[in-house]
Amino acid sequence: MRLTGPAGLATRAVLAAAISGMVLAGSFAIVAVMAVAGGMILSAYGSDLLGFVRITPPQMFWPIVWLLCALGATGLFVRAIVRIIRTERAAFLERTTPLSETTMAETSYIDSSAERLARQVGIATPTVRIDSTATPLAYTTYRPDTSIINADRDETPVIVLSTGLIETLSQSELSAVLAHEIGHIANDDLRLISVLLMPLIAAETLTEDEGRTSNVFELCGHHLSFIALIGVGIFSRGRELAADRAAAVMTGEPAALAGALETLDESATPKPTADLRDHARSTNAINVLPTLGPANSGTGPRSTHPSLETRLEQLRSLARG
Repeated sequence: MRLTGPAGLATRAVLAAAISGMVLAGSFAIVAVMAVAGGMILSAYGSDLLGFVRITPPQMFWPIVWLLCALGATGLFVRAIVRIIRTERAAFLERTTPLSETTMAETSYIDSSAERLARQVGIATPTVRIDSTATPLAYTTYRPDTSIINADRDETPVIVLSTGLIETLSQSELSAVLAHEIGHIANDDLRLISVLLMPLIAAETLTEDEGRTSNVFELCGHHLSFIALIGVGIFSRGRELAADRAAAVMTGEPAALAGALETLDESATPKPTADLRDHARSTNAINVLPTLGPANSGTGPRSTHPSLETRLEQLRSLARG
């Protein structure tokens, strides 16, 4: 069973992919130009050195050197992006423990709910892990060793729930949040968002201090991050609404997810700054609610989530039938 969304989801995906593609192409172009510039500087000194020893290279020697510099730099850039994504995935899971190793009273309920909901949509039961943070978190990710782009369809994603979320919600609300995450898996959202997050994750490593540009790499990183968030936002907002609809269908209780969203929004205000520093900014794009505050929810083209009001209105509409 594949949970489909509105007709506009395909358009959103294409537009988001186009924006992200342009961002990556621009990034590769910047890296290649900088590498060629370095190669030209090298050739200037190399020509003097070869002239000193009376060696005359072929006419195409230095252009080939420049091309090799560009190719080498591009290859290193791709390798760096892959390493960053794997590191980011590891960060999503490093503070988590298997559900079977926790002593929380809700363990058996979470386990049975995940199995039941996964069976409803015809997918393998995802692994559930627990993050001990008090920040309300619920997101789905791949393991670090999973292929970056062509993840095997048999690869089971991991759903992460925080103790803060579990302790805040009732059982029906917790089941609705699990259904939301399983809806993402059934719709293949994780595979697509993994690709769309590539330019954003790469940019985050270039911008160590938000708002500051101490060198050309940070300048490029801020520019990349700004544009990449637009692409992620276009895709993510539509998929969040689709996952909400999926959760309402699976549980048969739109009000349960609505209650969960309202409760989590209230419990996350004010945001626990200490906890947020322990989470990568990219977690914001995949959490059931934005972790970085209202500015990231339905307030502009770079918003990763629809506004809470939009989500609640959709759920009310589903409840009315």
